Amino acid sequence: MAARFEAVIIEKDALRGALLRSQEIVNLLMNTGKNAAEFTDFATGSRSPAKERVISRFFVPGTTQVDKNFITMRSALSYSPNGSINRARLFVYIICNEDQMDLEQGSRADLLANEIDKILNRPDSIFGLGGVRLIGSEETQFNNNFYGLTLTYATNEHNRDAG
Repeated sequence: MAARFEAVIIEKDALRGALLRSQEIVNLLMNTGKNAAEFTDFATGSRSPAKERVISRFFVPGTTQVDKNFITMRSALSYSPNGSINRARLFVYIICNEDQMDLEQGSRADLLANEIDKILNRPDSIFGLGGVRLIGSEETQFNNNFYGLTLTYATNEHNRDAG
């Protein structure tokens, strides 16, 4: 029986939508400067300019990108022997331009990770059976001048409909 990839599509779409609706995440992605308290509020939701910086596939910016920060995603499914439940892992990459990393409030990547974690670990989970769990976090260099974090989340998803 083949794995069902609808769950991956739903997970990435739900996370992307939630990220774009978060004023804190949009502001951290779009604003430059060193003080988040002075950031301008950018539009959120489907019309947000941040929609080009929240990408539901794996992406690493080229070295010529300047003053841009990104959130990208990658997924993995593990097939269950009983065929009804799959373990899904979602990798969230926070990619910050080196010149934009340090804020007075701390690392831009750490602040973004905190906001992402709030979205994924809330009691009314946006996807998955039984909630979403953070299973790892690692500082990463993505390309020259781009640094950040790799966050690994796990959840369970139906592999097929009952019956």
